[in-house]
Amino acid sequence: MRQPQVRCVEFVEQITEWLEGGLSDPERLLFEEHLAYCGPCGRYVDQFRATLRLLRDSDQPLGDAPPQPLRDSLLNAFRQQHR
Repeated sequence: MRQPQVRCVEFVEQITEWLEGGLSDPERLLFEEHLAYCGPCGRYVDQFRATLRLLRDSDQPLGDAPPQPLRDSLLNAFRQQHR
């Protein structure tokens, strides 16, 4: 497999647009090619989605700092992904 054209730093910068369907077709294809090639970025997507789920399931308004139990839950989810 050839080296993807998108670097990890660019991948991270584009993840929100990708999840929201905001990338053009060529950008999306390059993004998804990188995702298929790069295991760490795949784990990052999993962590990002887990964070979004936790935030969605929280009854805390997004503009406020999360309560300590939610912060602990987020930190635990990140730690679990890195094992």
